[in-house]
Amino acid sequence: MGELNDWIHFDAIRLLVHHATAVIAAIFLFGVTGRLIAYLIPNGHAKKVVLMVDDVILLAVFVLTGWRLLSYMWFRPHLEDLTDQAPRVIAPVEDRTGDLIEKLLERCRKESPAADRLDQCLQEEDSRAKQAMAGAAGRMMDEMRALDKVGSAKIGALRSFEAAQSAFVLYRQAECQWRSIAATNGAGNNIYRACMASLAQVRAAHIQEMLHR
Repeated sequence: MGELNDWIHFDAIRLLVHHATAVIAAIFLFGVTGRLIAYLIPNGHAKKVVLMVDDVILLAVFVLTGWRLLSYMWFRPHLEDLTDQAPRVIAPVEDRTGDLIEKLLERCRKESPAADRLDQCLQEEDSRAKQAMAGAAGRMMDEMRALDKVGSAKIGALRSFEAAQSAFVLYRQAECQWRSIAATNGAGNNIYRACMASLAQVRAAHIQEMLHR
């Protein structure tokens, strides 16, 4: 069924059948209504107006059905693809974040004992990590763009990676902000910078690993 579902969109077929039956029922009901109107209302402007309203409502049913099908076949699958990418990005780094932060803080404390030098060390680490992540992401986007060219239009490799990267950036910001606020030793700013640098390093390494597979 998994391979067959790659070729046949069963959900779309079910939706099409559902809306087709609704349209058929609407045609029947409005047809009966039109017959009753033609039989009960005498000829005149009122009859023409009522019949016109009946036709407009029936046309609106067709338009609504077409829009629902279009939104399901095009917009909804893309949105689901984007949403599905987020958990795959953040899960690998979540359990190791605390250890990575402590290791980076310890290294910067050894290299820069003074408070101002510690902050500068963390800023430099964060800057290098962001550059490494941006470089790795750029190379991955080139790879995904090439994959889209050789694959079918439905692959969406570049779009999926961009969504995953955007989700990771949001996760990184929120995670580090939470850790800095939750710090009880008065070192929230240092923890924030160390967290941002650590997660960027891990993300860059993860992308590089994917590129070399």
